[in-house]
Amino acid sequence: MVVRIPHALSDRKGGYMNIKGTRTEKNLQAAFAGECQARSRYLFSGDIAREAGLNDVADVFFELAENEGEHARQEFEFLGGLGDVKTSIKKAIQGERLEKEQIYPEFSKIALEEGFQEIADFFERMKNVEATHEQRLRDLLKSVEGKKEFKGKTVMHSEVNMAQVMLPDQANPSGYVHGGELIKLIDNAAGVVAARHCRQDIVLVRVAEVNFLAPVEVGNLALVHAYLTFVSRSSMEVGIELDAESLITGERYRANTAYLIMVSIDDDGKPTPVPPLLVSTEEQQRRFEEGKARYEAFKRAKK
Repeated sequence: MVVRIPHALSDRKGGYMNIKGTRTEKNLQAAFAGECQARSRYLFSGDIAREAGLNDVADVFFELAENEGEHARQEFEFLGGLGDVKTSIKKAIQGERLEKEQIYPEFSKIALEEGFQEIADFFERMKNVEATHEQRLRDLLKSVEGKKEFKGKTVMHSEVNMAQVMLPDQANPSGYVHGGELIKLIDNAAGVVAARHCRQDIVLVRVAEVNFLAPVEVGNLALVHAYLTFVSRSSMEVGIELDAESLITGERYRANTAYLIMVSIDDDGKPTPVPPLLVSTEEQQRRFEEGKARYEAFKRAKK
């Protein structure tokens, strides 16, 4: 449950006090900034620990990050929060515009003057990214206000994480899981992602790429992360990352990667249009461009 706390807060005597302009407001602002920074640091630290194979350490960092986020949320609410959805979007637009027009251009200029070319280039890229964020938010606001239909779905809207313990009947006599069993897991995950994106019937039309990087053993937990990388008129490329985890030692490793092409079909089994894919991050943009290149290469090869 989310509790909205206005600027006027109840005091111990049952009256109301306005927090605006007080030292407590400044303290809350500082605390909020500190908690947000701590959350980010812990998330980054967790990623580093995970990459080093220190899963227990990573789990601690991730849980601390979640708790710091809870602290920040409460402090933010004390400061007044963002209000309703429209107000939240409008404030977000203002923030993106400020970053685009003032913050990043100024930061880029200073970095360049001080000889930090790589950082200056990064700030310039961020200025352009914030511009796309602002436009996305403006379209979203028009949709909320009923002025324009908001078209498209984000990557997050459809991505899934699935898990399954590998059993003896799925393996060969040596105890290694059959490749076909892993493909079935991958196909299921890709189908869920595609169906969530288009909300229509879908079929698998092509396995664009599949890589068996390491064997998966009986008793391992297969963890499948599936997400959209590219969308054309009716086809959807789904990226797959399959990790294997030992339930005894906790060791986790990448066992498989793949790209599957799913197509949306109507009641007659014919391809039908799907929503555009809205990419919001640099990583999603990179994946989209790579998926588009694979799509176009396949079309050329068919001619």
